[in-house]
Amino acid sequence: MPTLEVFRRLSGADVAAVRALVETVTAADTTSPFSEHVMLHLPGGGDSDVRHLLMRAEVASGEVAGGLVGYAHLDVTDPVAGPSAELAVLPEARRQGIGQLLTEDLLRQAPGGRLRLWAHGDQPAAARMAGRMGFEKARVLCQLRRPLADLLPAVSLPSDVQVRTFVVGQDEQAWTALNNAAFVNHPDQSNWGIEEVRLREREAWFDPAGFFLVTRGNQLIGFHWTKVHGGTSHTDRVVGAHQHEPLGEVYVVGVDPAEQGRGLGPALTLIGLHHLQKAGLSEVMLYVDEDNVNAVRVYQRLGFTRHSTDVCFSRQS
Repeated sequence: MPTLEVFRRLSGADVAAVRALVETVTAADTTSPFSEHVMLHLPGGGDSDVRHLLMRAEVASGEVAGGLVGYAHLDVTDPVAGPSAELAVLPEARRQGIGQLLTEDLLRQAPGGRLRLWAHGDQPAAARMAGRMGFEKARVLCQLRRPLADLLPAVSLPSDVQVRTFVVGQDEQAWTALNNAAFVNHPDQSNWGIEEVRLREREAWFDPAGFFLVTRGNQLIGFHWTKVHGGTSHTDRVVGAHQHEPLGEVYVVGVDPAEQGRGLGPALTLIGLHHLQKAGLSEVMLYVDEDNVNAVRVYQRLGFTRHSTDVCFSRQS
C-alpha cells in the first residue's frame, strides 16, 4: 500500500527525489507537470506557506529515489482565488489510484475544501479524474508556437520612445512596478516583488541582453522579457541534464496601461522575436489565456499557432 507524507519544507533528499520524478514524468508526457514558480522555489525546499505531499510505494520498475511514486504541491497563499495544486505520478505507477489519493488529500489539506487543480498538457486521464471528483474546467492556458526561419515584419515604434536592455541592479524596482500595473488582475503575473525578479536573475537561462525595455525619457513604459529553453548538453538545475534544440520564449510582454492602443505590445513582441531569430533559434513559444481573445489575435497575426494546452480545474467545496 502506498504511504503519504505531508511536509511544509522538503529535505535535500526529498528535493532530489521530486526532481527525479519530475524529469521522468516530463520525458514520458513531453511536458513538465509543474509550473515554473513551483520549480524555481523547489531547490530551497519549496516556497513558504505551501504543503508538499509525497506518496511512496514499491513499483516493479522505474522507481525513483526514496520510493517516490507521486508528488503534489499545494499553495494556500491566495485567499481570493483559493488554494492551487499541481501533481505528478510516476508513469509506471499510474492507473492504480495514486493520483486520486493525492487529490483527495489535497482537498482535505485545502482550507475550506476549495481547490484549483492544474493539468499541464491537458492529459485526458487528468480530465477524467477531475470530472469524477467533481471538478469543473475553470481556466485554459494555451501554448502557442511560431517558427523563426520565416521573415519577420519590421519593428515600428513611436518616434518619442527609446529601446534599451535591462540593467541588473538598476531596473528591478521600476520593472516590478510596471509589471504589477500592467498585470493588475492577472492570476500569475500580478503582485510580484523584487525578489521574484532576483530569483530569476540567478537562473542559468537569465540573459539581460534578451530583456528589452522601452522608455520615454526616464519613464519605463513597456518591456519584453525573452527566455531560451535548453540547447545541446544543456543542464537545467530544475529538471536535470537533457539534450534538445534550444527553444525561445516570449516570456512576458507588458505595456503601461496609459500607453495602450499605441501599438507598443506588437512592436515589443517583434523586438524580442528579432533578437531570438538573430541568436539562431528556430522556434519560439509563449503562453496566453484562451479567453484573452485580443492577445490571441495579435499573436496569430504574428504567425503563432496553438501547440499545447494547460487546464485549471476548480472545485468549490
